[in-house]
Amino acid sequence: MQFQFSVFRCLGLLGLLSIDWCHIAKAQKLPNKPIAFIVSSAPAGPLDGASRMVSDYLSRNLGKFLVCLLAVFLNSSISLAQNYPSKTIRLVLPFPAGNNYLIGQFLAEKLTESLGQPAIIESKSGAGGSIAVEMVAKSPPDGYTLLVTSPTLTIGPIINSKLKVNPLKDLVPIAIVGSIPNIFVVSPSSPVKNFKEFLDYAKARPGQLSYGTGGIGSSNHFAVELLKITTGIDLLHIPYPSTTAAMTNVVGGQIDLIVGGLPSSVPLIKNGQLRPIAILTQKRSPLLPDVPTIAELGYPELVVDTWYGVLAPAGTKQEIIDKLHREIIQIVKAPDTKERFAKAGIDPVILTRQEFTTFLKNDYEKWLRVKNTAQLKFD
Repeated sequence: MQFQFSVFRCLGLLGLLSIDWCHIAKAQKLPNKPIAFIVSSAPAGPLDGASRMVSDYLSRNLGKFLVCLLAVFLNSSISLAQNYPSKTIRLVLPFPAGNNYLIGQFLAEKLTESLGQPAIIESKSGAGGSIAVEMVAKSPPDGYTLLVTSPTLTIGPIINSKLKVNPLKDLVPIAIVGSIPNIFVVSPSSPVKNFKEFLDYAKARPGQLSYGTGGIGSSNHFAVELLKITTGIDLLHIPYPSTTAAMTNVVGGQIDLIVGGLPSSVPLIKNGQLRPIAILTQKRSPLLPDVPTIAELGYPELVVDTWYGVLAPAGTKQEIIDKLHREIIQIVKAPDTKERFAKAGIDPVILTRQEFTTFLKNDYEKWLRVKNTAQLKFD
């Protein structure tokens, strides 16, 4: 309340003076004379003398006056950030279900506890996640509308030339939360038992083996295209409405393979409905400790996981971004978070804001190279 009164008092003073800037311009041509401020709205009489006193004072102390005014507004920005949040925070999700939803729901619960204001999730699905990205990028940069997203963010501009925003410029990274390992699986009816056998089998049958994805331009589509580029094999792409639908057809033997999320694959693997070939990570998963990683098989460039992070509209005050970053990092570090993540097959990830920014740039450039090398067409 105190800072608001100071601001309004300053604004009132400026309104009362009604400075005629034309006179200032004229005064600039006469450097040996004092600057004259004209109070055009003041009536004749006693106020005339007062206006001249104010004009003379401001002429002598204009620099100090402007510095003080700037300090008031800087102080107001800090006060606003310190009072953040004072109302409900919306966490916007590009997809209404799946791991993105689980991460968003978890963050909403934990941020509500730590910030003392409600944090709610809001799904804005459609156009491969672009609707949510555009909505948040165009929202007021006040910290109350945030995006919880995945590689959709970095792949979106590559596959959608009509995207109305640039996610890497129009959004500000806050924090990465975690990642879900991807796993390469085949049908149990497949004759291949390991990654080397698969490569030999695929090279002997160019274009005959089929792989399923959650759609053209999806993250698992790009992951398999990277596999094709790196190993020189030729596979037939079969897009599905969702990764779940594609995985169902791998179980049924209608298609040969898929790269999918580890959490959704583990139950099917343990039931004998899928055969794991490799986990696309640097280290083995405790959920499937006997399955080798793609890195130990000699292909570290094929390490591909599905990350999840939080971003805000560009222009959001640095103090608010920093506060949200600290809160999310504390949530990720908490013992109960690690326990819940472990059960869901999610690996906690902690990066600085600068590291997250660099990570997003590198992720975008990696998938752009895949698109150009594989000559993928999306429009």
